[in-house]
Amino acid sequence: MENIENSLKHDTPRSSPNLADEIQSVMCRLSNENEDFVRSIYTQLRHAPAVILYTQDQIDDIRTLCSKECIPSLRSILSVDRTFNLSSLFVTCMVYKNKKVLRKCSMEPPIFIGPIMLHGDGKYSTYHHFFSSVCAALNGMTVESNEVICDGLVTGSDEEQALVSAMRNAFPYSKQLFCMIHCKDNVRHYLSTIGVATPVRENVVTRLFGCSGISEAPDSEAMDNRIAELMQYVRQNNIDAVSYLQDRIIPKIVTNNKLKWNESWLGQHQWTNNNSESANHLLKLQVLANTLKHVLYNFVSLT
Repeated sequence: MENIENSLKHDTPRSSPNLADEIQSVMCRLSNENEDFVRSIYTQLRHAPAVILYTQDQIDDIRTLCSKECIPSLRSILSVDRTFNLSSLFVTCMVYKNKKVLRKCSMEPPIFIGPIMLHGDGKYSTYHHFFSSVCAALNGMTVESNEVICDGLVTGSDEEQALVSAMRNAFPYSKQLFCMIHCKDNVRHYLSTIGVATPVRENVVTRLFGCSGISEAPDSEAMDNRIAELMQYVRQNNIDAVSYLQDRIIPKIVTNNKLKWNESWLGQHQWTNNNSESANHLLKLQVLANTLKHVLYNFVSLT
């Protein structure tokens, strides 16, 4: 966390920071012999640079805790999420759980922050460069040439299309989970946008994500029956969402269900991206604390 804090704040508070100064400061760290966190700066025409940050310890942890060689009781999903409203740049952060240790306060495994990208846009090429860099690090010099450590990774994210597509292409042998909370919110928003009455809207949401919904189906037969019942209800109520549900939502639920049935270590309930959300919250708190410190510094300087 200390490395992350240092990369998200100035070494010395300044009254008028700008992106060019920040990038120049980060680029200077690339030539520092003691630097092991700032790994690369990716630039494109008319786009803000993307900075990739990770340590070798983080890469080693992912190899140990997220690969298929890890014993099921210790294995972790490699979750990814993009943080909004953190600074002038977006922050896309990978997180995982270290089930080898427990927190004293909760007796739960702690959430560890993995590789991070600071970037100015959500383009496919930006995400792909980040994930490809992490993939290359995972399959680096310490791994035999005939091994693919990314084979069997289970990754998780929300529905952001560019991010999901880039992850699939960078980790072609991985398996993807989708956050059911994001899916639920998106369905509720879509149905509200097209004017579906609240009772009908909530009935559809319950049939998808409720305790007896499609996302909680115990097996393939139950899932198929629940999908058929949902689509019958949608058509009977003349809801203009058949294509949306069949093309956008149900395939994600089916993917999650099949994965959790095949990978018992995932558990049998709906997967959510709460680990990434928790890490994002901590990052935002850290940036807020640094911002307040800079404001106080400037106030004292002026007085």
